[in-house]
Amino acid sequence: MAGKDKKKVSKKEQREQEKQKRIVKAQNAAQHAHEKKKENSVSEPSLKRSNKEKDNEAKMGKITYDSFTLRVHTLSPLHLGSGQADVNVDAEVVHDEVGLPYFPAKRLKGLLYESALEVTEMNTPMGNGAELRRELEALFHHGSQGEARLIIPNLYLVGYEEMKDDWQYLQSAYPEIFTANDVLEQYTSLRYQTRLDRMTGTAADGSLHNMRVVEAGLNFEGRIEILGGTERHFKLLALAFKNLTHAGVKRTRGFGCIDCLMLQGDKDIRTPLIRDVFKEGKSK
Repeated sequence: MAGKDKKKVSKKEQREQEKQKRIVKAQNAAQHAHEKKKENSVSEPSLKRSNKEKDNEAKMGKITYDSFTLRVHTLSPLHLGSGQADVNVDAEVVHDEVGLPYFPAKRLKGLLYESALEVTEMNTPMGNGAELRRELEALFHHGSQGEARLIIPNLYLVGYEEMKDDWQYLQSAYPEIFTANDVLEQYTSLRYQTRLDRMTGTAADGSLHNMRVVEAGLNFEGRIEILGGTERHFKLLALAFKNLTHAGVKRTRGFGCIDCLMLQGDKDIRTPLIRDVFKEGKSK
């Protein structure tokens, strides 16, 4: 009997070794394809060059009031639910077709509006709450029209386009090894929870459930635009992003802690904008 078990283990190990060899081969092929693609790539469109020029201005100390790159850094595991579930996962996270998680634009806009609303209710140096509230409603087009228009896209992992190309190649070339779920597991994990039975003090029958979470330490990015934006709009958003510290569910249990940076080039413009707000407040 022991001999049969040893033989089974040996075959299992052999299959695992073969799988690892195929993975290494596939990854090498993906890297080669990516390098070849970079060699044959054409120059960026003029619009992207324009954005880079604006970012360079920020590096020299000049802030432009039309767009910035928002970076959301996950400080703890984050669950942005997709509303989907299967036999293995009770609560899935939002992800694209290859399995890469992302931060949905609609969810982000709602969180930002709520945070900005809290800011308008605070006693900030930017002015009275009623005045800020009107500007906020106009910026988000909530029953009030204004010249400025806020455009928020989905936020994707830093380096998303390259990662997506590589994973798509691997999934196409080696579909038996690489699936969307395999990719998703590289950036997420499952967390299990139970409900206590108050009478017995033990886990209630049938209460075990799980949810998938995006790991801490990941960065999601996207370019935020404000058509017709002004310095005042940027300062209001800077306060709102500073105030936005949590997202997703289970926030009271340590999940969903985030930090939001407003970047132009390599410079975080959120900090100087907020500093200017309070300087102006002291001078009044």
